Amino acid sequence: MYLSGPKLVYLFALAMYLLFFLLFARFFFWRRYSESRFWRRRPNLSLAKVQEIAKQRQEQLPFFSILIPARNEAEVIEKTIRHMSELIYDPKRFEVIVVTDAKERMKNGEDKKNYILDTLQFLDYALENNWRGPLRPHVQEMVVGLLADLCIAEYKDQTCPAEPWLLPPTFTKEPLWKSRLLLYELTADILKGNGRISLYRVFRLFRRYYPELKDKEIESIYPNYLCLAVPIIQRFAIWTGNDHGALMRNVVQYSARANHRITQEIVSRLAKMVGDRVQQVVAEMQAAGCLKEHLEEIYQFCFPCTQQIVERVRTELAQEPNKPVVKHVEVPYDFDGKFKGKCLGYAVPSTKGRALNYALPLAVDERTVMYGFYDAESRPDPNVLLYVAYRRLTDEQPVRIFQGPAFQVRNFYDIGPLSKLASLYQTISHDWYLPIMFRRLPFVGGTNLYIERQLLDELGGYDATILTEDLELGTRAYLKTGAWPEYLPYPSSEQTPATVKGFYRQRLRWGTGFLQVMDKIRQDDSYPREQKKPLLRELLLKGPLEWSFFQCATLIPPLLMFLWLTGQVDVEEVPNSVRHMMNAFSVVYLCFTFYAYFRYRKHLDLAARPHTWHGRFLALAQLLFLPVASFFFPVPFTSALLLKSVNRHPTSWTKTPRSKE
Repeated sequence: MYLSGPKLVYLFALAMYLLFFLLFARFFFWRRYSESRFWRRRPNLSLAKVQEIAKQRQEQLPFFSILIPARNEAEVIEKTIRHMSELIYDPKRFEVIVVTDAKERMKNGEDKKNYILDTLQFLDYALENNWRGPLRPHVQEMVVGLLADLCIAEYKDQTCPAEPWLLPPTFTKEPLWKSRLLLYELTADILKGNGRISLYRVFRLFRRYYPELKDKEIESIYPNYLCLAVPIIQRFAIWTGNDHGALMRNVVQYSARANHRITQEIVSRLAKMVGDRVQQVVAEMQAAGCLKEHLEEIYQFCFPCTQQIVERVRTELAQEPNKPVVKHVEVPYDFDGKFKGKCLGYAVPSTKGRALNYALPLAVDERTVMYGFYDAESRPDPNVLLYVAYRRLTDEQPVRIFQGPAFQVRNFYDIGPLSKLASLYQTISHDWYLPIMFRRLPFVGGTNLYIERQLLDELGGYDATILTEDLELGTRAYLKTGAWPEYLPYPSSEQTPATVKGFYRQRLRWGTGFLQVMDKIRQDDSYPREQKKPLLRELLLKGPLEWSFFQCATLIPPLLMFLWLTGQVDVEEVPNSVRHMMNAFSVVYLCFTFYAYFRYRKHLDLAARPHTWHGRFLALAQLLFLPVASFFFPVPFTSALLLKSVNRHPTSWTKTPRSKE
């Protein structure tokens, strides 16, 4: 039977669609394997049980050192440290070490001088005349922070305020810095919206600062804070010479609608009273020469550095009972990056491996038997230390490397459609496919990782020159010592970059680092050939070949659509039932995506969820972008291949952007 070209094209398309579906069906095999080998075999552990095992073996509980490299992580590091301090384990048998970078503190200090000088110049002019022209963003942040601080103080100092019921009850229950920060962020968001702010952002903000409050309680509190923001916005509008009448109409009407007890007249009167008093206080500080000193404090809460937050949390936890020791190590700006390295006297580029190499020999407790590594926004399973300790105590031949899955979905509600879909499928991969990968590759990730101290010391720490220092460590551990990672069935929730640009840059670094590891292995003749050659073959298969295959696969649907539109596809040769079955594959993919969302929903940061049902519906509706988004998933990796081939690949380590928590 003769088959024309259009018929052959359609038969080829059917064959490809069937192949892709079979590749997709592997997910269910992977799930069965991972659950039967790991997830269902997790022992029922408690601290008392693990302590009893140690006692029977006449051993102490293993001592762990958890290291968290954190550069420019002020927005997420506090909750991470607090989460680590609550892991279920004897607090005297583990420590948390946060590794920061001196270059961040140095940059923060330089910015502080410039920002305060610019703000003083603005205030000198604004107190006498209305400002004209554009205002630098950092000056706006500083001025709003100053006004928020003074307004909070004005309300707290009033023994009999004009409207006492306006005072938020949280003022009496929380430290001043928390109320001040909340008011500052709320006001800044209102100004960006020209007097308006979405309730989604309001609820998200309050959930972050007061996670114990329910939405009904937030509903009764946020109008008070909106009213507190009114005098700040009014005074800011006057100082900057904006159309403060239009701005005030927006914010006053918005605040008045927020609670039926508040009238626009009361809000306006209160704003003028407080705003005039704040103007007077600023003028008095300026005359007394203490305004600069006060702005230094304002700068600290408007633009905190990671070190500042780490020290505050560390001090607070030291005063609480049953908390582990929290250490803070700052990497010098000129540290060379080598394990047990030295300072060179000039700035050295920052990398994650460099930071860890500095902290490992310097800060770790001498009792430590195993290192744990987590990213600055990690939230590991509370029982993870119990499991690792249990295995150390009961295994005849202790595992030297444990690698657990990273469920990168926590900031699901803060990210775009592409990142949402990538986060879900990356999580499925870590949940079900990572155990399969360990059968072929000594894959090691940079988070939820536990390595025997003796092994890491023997390896000489990390290679700070590789963009994927974690994968390089895993391959080097195997080639030098034969150590092979085992899957750790205790997840850690993580974030995915919120924007397409952030997603692309992160994956581009991963792809480039993967290729760097392959080059390093090829060039090192000290590794045994019988280990080196199969490993390189697996890296080639799981890296460049797999990336290229899936990138080509994403081009087939648009190509077939083009051929169909131009009349070069003939579907008559295939029965309707077969065509309908093929069309149903798309429904299966979408259903599976929604299944993944509900499966991992407990790992999402619900503080960022929309407060209305239609908001949540729209967030979920973005998953329907799967057919379009799937084209972009392999793009960063194939880009790494192309850039490497023309020697234009990235060579510097780039930090993954975070969503504020």
